[in-house]
Amino acid sequence: MKRRYPAELFAIGFVTNLVFRFFWLFAPAVILMIIGIFLRNSLYIGLTVLLFDVIVSLIEQFKIRSAFLSDTDNPDFRGFQDALSRDGDWNENLKEFLENRSETPDDNDKYAE
Repeated sequence: MKRRYPAELFAIGFVTNLVFRFFWLFAPAVILMIIGIFLRNSLYIGLTVLLFDVIVSLIEQFKIRSAFLSDTDNPDFRGFQDALSRDGDWNENLKEFLENRSETPDDNDKYAE
């Protein structure tokens, strides 16, 4: 089965990278653009920083997509990949995968007693 990375996840990951992962770029860009209302140079610097944030976020999201599509020896991650790649709603497939995963006893549970 050929794996596919859902476009919705790509978009969600991109926005998450843009705002949260690279917050140290996003926050100054927004602040500079607000100051740019009064000072034209601040607007241009803010837009440049925001453009850099967009580029870095896209690169990071393509790396995540590449890691998702690559083959792995980890059976847990392979199950996760297959759940997202199956036909149908990826969100429902993921919920089902996580429910099945939590219902199966873990090797660590025998030490919890």
